[in-house]
Amino acid sequence: MGQTLKFNFEATGIGSVPFKDAQTACDIILKNFPAIPFWPQLARKGFLENMYVQFSEKLPGLILDDKNKKIEIDAEKAAAGIESVYERYLADDVEFFKISENYAAGFYEFLRMCSGGLPPTVKFVKGHITGPISYALSLTTQDKKSILYDTDMYEVLTKVLVMKARWQIRKLKSCFPKVIIFIDEPSLVSIGSSYVNINPETAFEKLDELIKAIKDEGALCGLHCCGNTDWPLLLKRDIDILSFDAYNFTKEMLLYSAELKEFFRRGSALAWGVVPTGSDAIKVETAESIADKLRVALNILPDKGIEKDSASCLVTPSCGVGTLDESLALKVFESAKRVSELIQD
Repeated sequence: MGQTLKFNFEATGIGSVPFKDAQTACDIILKNFPAIPFWPQLARKGFLENMYVQFSEKLPGLILDDKNKKIEIDAEKAAAGIESVYERYLADDVEFFKISENYAAGFYEFLRMCSGGLPPTVKFVKGHITGPISYALSLTTQDKKSILYDTDMYEVLTKVLVMKARWQIRKLKSCFPKVIIFIDEPSLVSIGSSYVNINPETAFEKLDELIKAIKDEGALCGLHCCGNTDWPLLLKRDIDILSFDAYNFTKEMLLYSAELKEFFRRGSALAWGVVPTGSDAIKVETAESIADKLRVALNILPDKGIEKDSASCLVTPSCGVGTLDESLALKVFESAKRVSELIQD
């Protein structure tokens, strides 16, 4: 795994924040995540920073409706534009697929912050990208058909995401050598259900393609899913980090002791999303109470045949905080930092 570090409950975040000012967001992130800062998705700054819109540039046939806050694909125009996108992909024109600053103000501010020099506490910098499965499920043609079921569009969407991930990694590496990219896949909870009529392995082929591209570019690859899903299917992917909602789904994750043991044996790490991002929960929890919950979970590992010292782990919020008000988002970040300190101690 090349860069794999034995993580010791360092804290990092998921991506979205409620702060509208990019510099403010980056300053808050660096203060609360001194080991693994990440670039912020400014979810309330505008529609262009929506988790799907943010990575939509260069998609053939794209219709971006800022007024009504929606994106969709014109199937006829898409068919005519796919070839030109493939030409750029085959030419390895990574710059063609860049993320423009008006789509990711937090990313560009983060680069400026990093280029000015990072404190010695920083071990990695973290980026993120929306995964092909969730993206393809959410993006529809004008007749409301998900492009997950359109072989050509699912393929070209994956290629666009691959190139955007590679471009992002190169930009981050120009400022700091060690990079982590989380693939955000909230819709994995639907794979294998009656809601999504597609073979799971077929869907995961594109996810695996994105994972491989990230690792080939020299970054660590994390996969984030904030709901309950088929954990063995995720644990066997060639990822360096699996990020899950440990506040709500630790019991479900620990059911798969054999898969977890093999996951840790490979040198992969588990990111415990133990700091809740639901407003009701974070209002009543403290860093101490959250740390106690995590200790209880960690003490179960030896009963599963997993030595705690062999488990490489991170601490994160359970999901992004873009839907919270600023004061609660700040409490989530401060709690993650404090939980990390308490568990390390």
